[in-house]
Amino acid sequence: MEGAPGRRNVQLAADPVSVPAARRFVVDTLAAWGEGRHAEDAELVTSELTGNAALHAGARFMYVTVERSDQAAVVRVAVEDDGPVGADALHVRTPALADDPLEWADLPATGRGLAIVATLAAAWGVEETPRGKRVWADLAGPGAVSGTREPRRSLTHDAAMDEELPPGWTLVRLAGCPVALSLEQDRHLDELVRELQLLGADEGRAESTALAHEIRDLLVSPAHARVVGRRTAERARDEGKAAVDVEMAMPSEFSALIVRLQSAVVRADELCEDGLLLTLASPPQVRELRAWMTHEIVAQAERGEPPTPWSEWRDGSRPS
Repeated sequence: MEGAPGRRNVQLAADPVSVPAARRFVVDTLAAWGEGRHAEDAELVTSELTGNAALHAGARFMYVTVERSDQAAVVRVAVEDDGPVGADALHVRTPALADDPLEWADLPATGRGLAIVATLAAAWGVEETPRGKRVWADLAGPGAVSGTREPRRSLTHDAAMDEELPPGWTLVRLAGCPVALSLEQDRHLDELVRELQLLGADEGRAESTALAHEIRDLLVSPAHARVVGRRTAERARDEGKAAVDVEMAMPSEFSALIVRLQSAVVRADELCEDGLLLTLASPPQVRELRAWMTHEIVAQAERGEPPTPWSEWRDGSRPS
């Protein structure tokens, strides 16, 4: 894929909640390039590669890349992870390669997944990178089934890449996000959701039940962005940092979901203050942090405004 005229990249948390976002990213990229004929195979390959990175690499983050070449009718989907599991651990296991005869349904899920990648790809391989490893698959289009085989292996790859997103996506940067407070608000949201879900089973609590369903539904689509924020804050905490820039890629329409989520959490806090929930209401700083995060996502995703650092927001130097 040397000299590829098109390349799009996104960083996601190495977590199962990121897999749908990775598929959406790849499909949106191919649609923008007019390469929709690759979408079905690319979506399946992306699911398998990101699923493996999320479940088996021991990684915090994964980096999804889509490339196309002007020298061949091929697109490449690649997934890099920063986990400790090396490239040597990647193998395809199929009935033909097993010592004893196995039915396809009896194979481990990971073996089936890599076998699917190998079958759909015109070529595929794995590389060691400065961050960890990168698995790639070249797709030649519908009907180009190649049969299972082991990946090509190489030792080094330049992992540096510029962030470029497909149309309709945006990169939100929470500048100078306070690490400890960010993790506190994330924990509080988890506690709130957990209690609302428990109360949601009680038909006598109609308000709590409705709010539990609303918050749960609103958390589904942007879940990958929330996990990126959590992982970034956790890594910064482990490195002894008090603040960190959090970068989250997301489709621009997610900003509307974030606004609705913020409104639902505010209503949940009111239930806490009225003593209708055991969870304590959000402390003032946590409420302010959530308000800042909501503002930043909306301002950057919808209006293209530059980031307002937390320190400026906290000190009152905030946009109107």
